[in-house]
Amino acid sequence: MFQRKSFLQKVMFTILLGGLTFTSCFASQQPSHDQVLNHIPVKQNGVIKKMTLEVAMAYFKVPAISFAVINHNKIIWVQAVGSKNAGQQVLVNTDTLFQAGSLSKSIGAVTALKMVDKGQLSLDASVNPFLKGWQIPMPDIFKNNPVTLRELLSMSAGLGVGGYYGYQPGESLPTLIETLSGTGPAKGQEVTMLYKSGSRYEYSGGGYEVAELLMDSQSDKAFPEIVQNLVLRPLAMTRSNYQQPLDSHNQENVAEATDSNGQTFPYKWRVTPEYAAAGLWSTPDDLAKFILSVMKSYQGKTEQVISPSIAKKALTKQKNTQYGLGFVIEGKGRELHFMKLGQNAGYQGWLVGYPVVGEGAVVMTNSDNGKELAQDLIYAIAKAYHWPTKGKLKDAWMIH
Repeated sequence: MFQRKSFLQKVMFTILLGGLTFTSCFASQQPSHDQVLNHIPVKQNGVIKKMTLEVAMAYFKVPAISFAVINHNKIIWVQAVGSKNAGQQVLVNTDTLFQAGSLSKSIGAVTALKMVDKGQLSLDASVNPFLKGWQIPMPDIFKNNPVTLRELLSMSAGLGVGGYYGYQPGESLPTLIETLSGTGPAKGQEVTMLYKSGSRYEYSGGGYEVAELLMDSQSDKAFPEIVQNLVLRPLAMTRSNYQQPLDSHNQENVAEATDSNGQTFPYKWRVTPEYAAAGLWSTPDDLAKFILSVMKSYQGKTEQVISPSIAKKALTKQKNTQYGLGFVIEGKGRELHFMKLGQNAGYQGWLVGYPVVGEGAVVMTNSDNGKELAQDLIYAIAKAYHWPTKGKLKDAWMIH
């Protein structure tokens, strides 16, 4: 009996030791930050060269970059590098605000999907009967093809007005109705039908403004408050807001816009009152919380920003478009990923998530050159953390 017990103890000790050895080896394989930051693959004169992040920033003339990395369903790394403005005076930190540009659309889409979850909106009903103050003009040729929320969120509604450039500080700002109708101080055209709804992909910031009006119309609150209640507050996205313009308190820690030559604008940043399309101020840390919750929902976990069933729809490529609902969708199985490019004047960035394996990243910059640098940084992250796919991220217009 003693001998048998002694033998079992040796076996258990060997198994335990093996487990500890395996854990130790696994931990040692985790990449160091330097493996990413010292190996940014930048294409220069047709040749890929490995650079440090600081050298790559100088090459692209990007004053500041901020990023967050998700690994195995956890936010494991948040860092900010560079200065708030082209004058190199004040350094950024992980709480520094950046304009999210079209990353705002992903937040807006998930807010709408949360309202679908709550029974306040329908994905497949015609939106026109539910819009207050303005409706999509429907030429006779399109009257039998009503626009739905699913089509608005998947860039397949057939609507025009691709994007919005914003306004200089101090300029008069349009209301949402003026933005949609192209009247008053609005600088964009009226949002109108260009193609049969559901028939093809057509990028439309105007379509997301229609979705914003739909949410406003079916709630007793304005869009910024709706998003705050349904997405930002539940996910503790405490640095994110839709203040257009920013109040004095939030202006204390903001990365200032710079052009493609690395020069500051005549003002610190433009004002973007088109909330759902481009109006979010945020940080990579906040947006990583958002990505993580969407991925966990997709994995079947409850108590997330949207239900698992809605997350499955959001991360499924829709008919005649590269989009799911709020994101570009690529890959299948472990390689399934959702992504979005964000661009406002003087700001560019990317977000990407791999819901099956729980990997992802967000990168934000204060530069009109930022998307290339963000792609290169994400490539380095993907390689170091062994993501299922590596390569340049693609928004829908880049996919053929």
